[in-house]
Amino acid sequence: MVIMTLACLCPFMSAFAKDSSPTPVPIAVIEAGTSVDDSERDRWNRIVLLATTRFASGDTDDVSESIKETVTGFTFAILATVRPVEPQSDGGEAPRHELVEVGVGNCVSVNDRLTVVAPDATTEGLSLDFLGRQVLNAKHKNLGEITCVGKHETAVVFDVPTLMLRGDEHEDLVVRHLVRIDPQSGACSTCAWLMAITDDGGIVPVEEPLRLIDGGTREERPIHVDGGRFAFGLPTKRAFAVEDLPPGQRVDWSTSLRTAADVPTYSKEVLDRLTTELDAAIASLRTLRSAER
Repeated sequence: MVIMTLACLCPFMSAFAKDSSPTPVPIAVIEAGTSVDDSERDRWNRIVLLATTRFASGDTDDVSESIKETVTGFTFAILATVRPVEPQSDGGEAPRHELVEVGVGNCVSVNDRLTVVAPDATTEGLSLDFLGRQVLNAKHKNLGEITCVGKHETAVVFDVPTLMLRGDEHEDLVVRHLVRIDPQSGACSTCAWLMAITDDGGIVPVEEPLRLIDGGTREERPIHVDGGRFAFGLPTKRAFAVEDLPPGQRVDWSTSLRTAADVPTYSKEVLDRLTTELDAAIASLRTLRSAER
């Protein structure tokens, strides 16, 4: 039961039905041995988000020190590959950068460098005890449950099924991530929002505001512990839940933005419409805040 629970920590996953057109595909898993901080590398050269578990609320005293120490030693990483685009031969205007891919991985500190690790790879300088190896096995297996549901040259959308804290309950939701780059500068950012699973297996946006997250964000992800979901002193798979979305700016849904987001997967055309509506919502928010000053 312990390993089942730890497998859910980053991220908290389970299988959900998804629309088949276009077909969701597993997101890329970053190769073991990849150092997180290397912006000069050709591949995986942008940090999108790094999240390290922190047991923050609830019955945290029910979690043993060995589990706390092991789990908080891992960091969940979202990295992107951004590359320059060849200029047009006719000299016309063109984006200078392309978002090639987005990937995920589990990291630990190896020789003082945050490094992606995997159960089937030997990493020089890495030493894990039995519990650490079991946690890594479970976490690595769960990476395959993260699915890409839309992609074009400057944006990638993927879903992470997550056990979230809502009131006093641990609720199954999906955190949908829209990773984008500025095509001119190559800088990346993320917009994240919650999706709920309907009784018929569909997926719909939750009314809570979206979250704009700066590229390169490093968070201590707060976890709530429900001691009532322990058995024989060990946490079951529903004992831990994420408290909130990653830190960032809140953006309320507009009707048109919600309509654009309210589909299981995104074709390139629909993804263009979604990013356009998101930009409009962000611009409206900035105008409102400027007027309030």
